[in-house]
Amino acid sequence: MKLPRPEEFKKFKPTAPIITYDDKQIDLNKSVEYFENNLPASMALRSVNNQGILYFHLSELLGDKFLGGINRYPQILKEIQTDQIKISGYLGLYKILEGLSSYSSLSVKLYDKEELKAVIIRKYKTPSGDYVKWYKLKGSSASFIPYRLREGFTHCFVAFGIGEALAFNLLGVDYFILQSDSIALHIENNPYFKAIKEKLQERDIIILPDYDESGLKASQALYSVLKGFSYPRIVEFYKLVDNPPKGFDFRDYILKIQDKDLILENLMKLI
Repeated sequence: MKLPRPEEFKKFKPTAPIITYDDKQIDLNKSVEYFENNLPASMALRSVNNQGILYFHLSELLGDKFLGGINRYPQILKEIQTDQIKISGYLGLYKILEGLSSYSSLSVKLYDKEELKAVIIRKYKTPSGDYVKWYKLKGSSASFIPYRLREGFTHCFVAFGIGEALAFNLLGVDYFILQSDSIALHIENNPYFKAIKEKLQERDIIILPDYDESGLKASQALYSVLKGFSYPRIVEFYKLVDNPPKGFDFRDYILKIQDKDLILENLMKLI
């Protein structure tokens, strides 16, 4: 199922699940009121662009010091968003399970030109009260590759995850992002990769793997493809910190270091 074009977005009705509560099945498609933007699935959701809410969730994702403080909020919005990546806050209102209990979070929308390709929710709350770290609205494209590859730049960074895309935007570097490790395993067949392949010719490409077996496997698969037309390197950046836990990724590195100038300096040393 394809997501709608932006002008049709308010008409989009995501598919909500049927859940069991108090031994009764509840069809959330029929039980939940949809607000503007119709963002997902198990509650009424309303987009909010409240500065405090959005900054709070961005600082939780990347760190207050890295962002530079809430006084930079207007500039942060300019730097972190591109034609391909838009962010907003949203408010979830649980009407069935928890009365009018609410929570807020962050949504990231990915666009290919003007076509909406994916809506991704940070810390999506399920009807059972559990949180999903990153939740893709049903119909979203997991294979879409957001990127910034400018003419005249000879380098490019690669990481795995939407949080890293936001970080790279703030750092001002060129990049492309794979939404998950598994995308790298079949990258040659990915139509979005084929679309940017020409822009990657002869570039120095620094691959930043997650610190686990699947992250290294994905990075090696990507390296084997990129080496045919560019100059890729797999850089184990997690060795820059003491005792990184399994799964440690570049966003975790940002949260740990926080000093934006130092992070950028360390990245430039890799080029």
